[in-house]
Amino acid sequence: MRLIKFSVNNFRAITGGLESNQINFDGSNTIFIFGQNNVGKSTFLAAYEFMFSDKTPAFDDFYKRDESKPIEFELELGVDDIDLEFIQEKQEKKIASFKKFLSPESIIRIKRTFTLSIEKDKPKITKAKDITWNPITTVWDDNAFGSIGLIQVFQALMPTPILIKAMPTEQEVENVVNEILASKAKQKLSDDEFSELTDAQEKVKELQAKMYNPVSINEYQEEVNKHFQQLFPDTKIEIEDSDKVKWTEDKFGKKFSVEFKKQNADGSQDNETPSTYNSIGHGAVRSAIFSLLLMRDIAEELPRRADRKEYLILFEEPELFLYPKLLKSLRELIYAVSELNFPYQVLCASHSPQMIDLSKRNSTLIRMVKSEVGTMLYQIKDEDLKEAKGASTIEDLKQAMYEVLRFNPYICESFYADEVLLVEGPTEEIIIRGILQKLNPTKDLFIVNCGTVNNIPFYQKVYRKFAIRSHVVCDTDGKTIDAIDAFGNPSFSNGIQNSIYNEHLLNCNNNPRIGGLLRIHDTTFEVAHAHESVNSLFKYPDTYLASHGKPFNANKYWREILEPNFTNEFIDTTPIISHLKEIISFSWT
Repeated sequence: MRLIKFSVNNFRAITGGLESNQINFDGSNTIFIFGQNNVGKSTFLAAYEFMFSDKTPAFDDFYKRDESKPIEFELELGVDDIDLEFIQEKQEKKIASFKKFLSPESIIRIKRTFTLSIEKDKPKITKAKDITWNPITTVWDDNAFGSIGLIQVFQALMPTPILIKAMPTEQEVENVVNEILASKAKQKLSDDEFSELTDAQEKVKELQAKMYNPVSINEYQEEVNKHFQQLFPDTKIEIEDSDKVKWTEDKFGKKFSVEFKKQNADGSQDNETPSTYNSIGHGAVRSAIFSLLLMRDIAEELPRRADRKEYLILFEEPELFLYPKLLKSLRELIYAVSELNFPYQVLCASHSPQMIDLSKRNSTLIRMVKSEVGTMLYQIKDEDLKEAKGASTIEDLKQAMYEVLRFNPYICESFYADEVLLVEGPTEEIIIRGILQKLNPTKDLFIVNCGTVNNIPFYQKVYRKFAIRSHVVCDTDGKTIDAIDAFGNPSFSNGIQNSIYNEHLLNCNNNPRIGGLLRIHDTTFEVAHAHESVNSLFKYPDTYLASHGKPFNANKYWREILEPNFTNEFIDTTPIISHLKEIISFSWT
């Protein structure tokens, strides 16, 4: 099965409408959750366990311990022919009834609900019956997991959750390897050779040789190191047989240890440099876990099939303990999962803008934001970016995103901001940053250099998808202002200014309101600041040479004219300073 959608309500830091708290995997293999601090970005990582197993939430798992609202977990899963064959084998009598719960797109929806009550001052948590969506009657049926049962069948088909913690222990690293290798070993025994265990104790080692194919283990180790050594080229992972005990009838499985070996430049082993778990560093350990998991299907000898997903990797803050160069390499490795036929879906909770890459396809970004009613989710996908950029194909979009990121590689940092100010280019950016240093406002205002006025509508659409508040300062380029609207912003009926105004108006009417102020320079920055309404002390000089370029002249204008006279009583006759003070004092209430 493939995870399509995952919805969570009233669980820990998450509450609100179902639509708001829904992660949509459709078309994506990799999802990054980011946003403000303390909004529960890791909550979705933990929530999946409650659907996959029979785990019961605790009292503190209910949002604000509110007994009036149940915790709800809902999954949409894509079912393929391999799943149906498995169900046919395990639950032949129920396969027909199960198919009734499949949508025309072969998707099944299931929901699990937990309620909280306080009895004699003690919390009591009750699991309501699991239910399944009936696409024919369009109501929820009192029928769990399409009638085929969780433990017996459904759990075996769902993507297996694998959590990579922020601070894994040495034992947890070894558990990853042993769980992976034991999984295939037990499958082989159950399928082919389980009856041989009863023959005699001397059969155990013979079975081990069949269970733990050294060729598969070596191939697994080689593939793991191909990826791991992209991040840490001087370190090699070795999987060693660590069992030294006597064999008995009831102990037939091998145990493996994970060792880190330092290497010299020529590939030979460096025996002088410590490479224990404690000395190699948490960043290397967590990267090793991810590499071990990424090649899991090789160890289990599973054929790779397009869109067939066996595992859900839950990666908690992958950027921890890595310096920027390694962080970039790990980011590329994570995104590679979405571009290849790996049997994994990856869900990352991250605090780092360096983990975000708008140019990557088959991936989704989700921003989490606190609101008065709880934590809200805002998601952006390929189709949203195509519409925002006016791209007709994914390849056109990819090229457009490369151009945006190449011009401004720091754009992803703005997704963590509370409020952004969109400007045309470096002229405004240079001067505004200088003004902000002087004013030192408490407001968190991120300056976005859009590169050109034509890019502003694209950024407006993207920030609307993420519910990020935005202001705009741009030139009129000679276009006539039609009127001042109800929000106090100038409106235009033609040109790129018309597109900017229309997008800004949508943001002003958005719920929540994310459109602030739209302010203009008539006709350009240079012309507006040389206007007669500007005090003579602050006029933009006509002696600046165009050959020096606008950014150079803007910096000169700031350093020679605006900054030295910043405390002058007529400073506000300067349009850019007047606009910025308005924006800083703007109240969203």
